[in-house]
Amino acid sequence: MSSGRFDWSATPLGPAERWSDELRSAVATALGRPPTPPPTPTSTPSDTGNRDSADPLTPSVILDALFGAAPLGIGVWDRDMRFVRVNATLAAMNGLTEDEHAGRRPADVLPDIECLDQVLERWRHILATGEPSLDVEVRGRTPAVPDDERVWVEQFFPIRAGADIVGIGGVVADVTEGRRVEEALRASEALFRQFAAASSDIIWIRNTATSEFEFLSPAVARLFGGAAGDVNGAYEWLKAVVPEDREMAAAAMSQVRAGHSVVHDYRVRIPGSGKIRWLRNTAFPLRDDQGMIRRIGGIVQDVTDERDAAQRLTVLIGELQHRSRNVMGVVQAMVETTLATSTGLDDFADTFGARMVTLARVQNLLSRLDGLERIAFDELLRCELSTIGARPEDDPRVTLDGPERVPLRSGGIQTLALAIHELMTNSLKYGALSQPDARLHIHWGLTLPTGGGRARLHIDWRETGVTMRAAASERIGQGRELIEHALPYQLHARTTFALTDDGVHCHIDLPVSHVASRATGS
Repeated sequence: MSSGRFDWSATPLGPAERWSDELRSAVATALGRPPTPPPTPTSTPSDTGNRDSADPLTPSVILDALFGAAPLGIGVWDRDMRFVRVNATLAAMNGLTEDEHAGRRPADVLPDIECLDQVLERWRHILATGEPSLDVEVRGRTPAVPDDERVWVEQFFPIRAGADIVGIGGVVADVTEGRRVEEALRASEALFRQFAAASSDIIWIRNTATSEFEFLSPAVARLFGGAAGDVNGAYEWLKAVVPEDREMAAAAMSQVRAGHSVVHDYRVRIPGSGKIRWLRNTAFPLRDDQGMIRRIGGIVQDVTDERDAAQRLTVLIGELQHRSRNVMGVVQAMVETTLATSTGLDDFADTFGARMVTLARVQNLLSRLDGLERIAFDELLRCELSTIGARPEDDPRVTLDGPERVPLRSGGIQTLALAIHELMTNSLKYGALSQPDARLHIHWGLTLPTGGGRARLHIDWRETGVTMRAAASERIGQGRELIEHALPYQLHARTTFALTDDGVHCHIDLPVSHVASRATGS
């Protein structure tokens, strides 16, 4: 039997030049050919020993051992592409005995193999050209496991007798489990990449030996700009960290390399814009099967808005506490002032009740504000005027003149509202709003600071055409006390109050919110 025209090193039999004489005969026997006479010995009797015809290593014994012990499936087909012989491993793969294969075509033995026609076409090519067909992937079901699709990788090669191709040999490896693991890994990786692509957080993996990023999710490009694939070479994360936080950030990564999970916040400067963002890095070690830390990974969140919200909440809580203290102080002062100026219990009840209603209206305005918004002066003024029907659109005796949306400081706003309430109450009882020919003109304006400090609001309350009565002087004293003493003390206001021949003239000058200039468009 000649083997010179086929490279048997691609088969389990190994290179033909290394075959023993017995193996040459065994292969020839398996192919139904008479064994080729052994080559003329070139060694001396001392080299070959005393081997004789009684040697137990006959070709049949060797071939049987080869087919029986091989861990891979081995098959031999003739030129009609019928099974000549299979080993026990291949027979078990197919779910038939070795004898049940003999003389039958593949389609008769394995009808549920996918793409069997393509496999047979490869065989025809081998028989025609002598070229092997290697690493052929075949899928399908066999009688061995009819409900489970299996995957095999097969190596096909020609078998020659002299110059003739007398058949086809094949080595079959069942790779089903390996393929399933590979497919599961691919599916898992695809799912991970989808998750990472959809996440607003940055997901990263770094090699501990090289410090290179092996994975960076697309969110890093959304935060720092550029394409995520370019970041590994261009983005050195520690340089982006603000100098004050670098030592802490580097120490945290050292802890992770040492096997600890770490959560830490640090600031980075965004390239191009120069904006500062707060990041929260949850970092952890990634161990291999031997427990060695080959990689570290982490999830980075942009927590700038979260930290801003927390700071804002702290300010709001402080503002709420400040307002609560103001309310308590105002109520206490109202009680003391009203008691001191009341002529009796009924008088106290009426006056104090009206002032409490005013205070409640202010609190209602404050409760409608969103966050750190401010009540505008014109809103407060119109709210008070509307309670007695004295808005300009309701009462032609009233004139309002001043800019809109001048924001007031929340602290002490109750006291200002009470002062306006006192002016209106006295005007309604004794002043311009009590006489048909009198007039009430309220003017306000804003003075912006030139060298720092707060803008100041100037309020001018002027009544004209009032016929003053004797009782007015006594009753106006209640509001005058509030304006001349409470406003300067609580709001740092400058006030004047004059009871003229034709009505009250009051001027109030007080600081307002820092955002007053922006609110008025100045």
